[in-house]
Amino acid sequence: MSYKDILVYLDDGKSNQERINTAFDLAITQQARLTGVTLSAIKPAHMIVKAETAQYNISLQEAEKRIEDFSTQATAKGIEFDTKIIDLAAGKGLRKAMAKFSRNFDLVIFRQANPTNRNFELIESIASKIMVHCGRPVFFMPYIGAHRTPAKKAIIAWDGTATATRALHDSIPILKQINEVTILVVTEGKKKTAKGELLADDLAAHLGRHGVNANVRRTTTGSYDVSTVILNHIAENSLDLLIMGSYGTSGLQSKVFGGVTKKILDSMITPVIMSH
Repeated sequence: MSYKDILVYLDDGKSNQERINTAFDLAITQQARLTGVTLSAIKPAHMIVKAETAQYNISLQEAEKRIEDFSTQATAKGIEFDTKIIDLAAGKGLRKAMAKFSRNFDLVIFRQANPTNRNFELIESIASKIMVHCGRPVFFMPYIGAHRTPAKKAIIAWDGTATATRALHDSIPILKQINEVTILVVTEGKKKTAKGELLADDLAAHLGRHGVNANVRRTTTGSYDVSTVILNHIAENSLDLLIMGSYGTSGLQSKVFGGVTKKILDSMITPVIMSH
């Protein structure tokens, strides 16, 4: 089991090159074809022209330059690749087009939206649209960067749900290449057992049959919420990758991602693979 078709999103943000490097690493280790996709609707950093036509032309030129830079790097790496510019006006059509285009790939590498970026609302809304509608696992890269890629230590946020199960199995090609995998089971409040706790040991055995050596760790939330416990565990153990299911309602914007999903996407300190 491996990825054969990977999609990576390109933009002009500071995390773009690290996202490309991660995509290259995955494409090489998985022997996969890599497609770079970018949007013609990204607002240029130096935009001083208010006319819509002029802004569009500059945005399209910069999209073409991103594709050219990606192509040059991929060629130098000897990676089989393709490129795509989704050329629609910023709006619902763009978001839907990006989600639909993402469906024909084994893995989608996207980015966490940076609240200080001029394109924050666009990126955040596209992220939620992709997550809910593409039907594929999404590898989110934090805008602060990832401290180590490819990942060597991963954590699976396990609650026994269908979305967590989907995210886990979608990530097996990556998990097989990771040295240390922890299945984290968190019990909330005064509950005696966590959801999925009785399945965790069976899950570890199942992963073992796929060549993944995973251990189970059980903990409680105490005075914190689940997302804080997960983030603290990542920080305290210098973990490189989080795998978890996501929750959201089809057709709504990113603000519907409540609870754990929303906080992780807002506060991620390491790459996260999510499936919906």
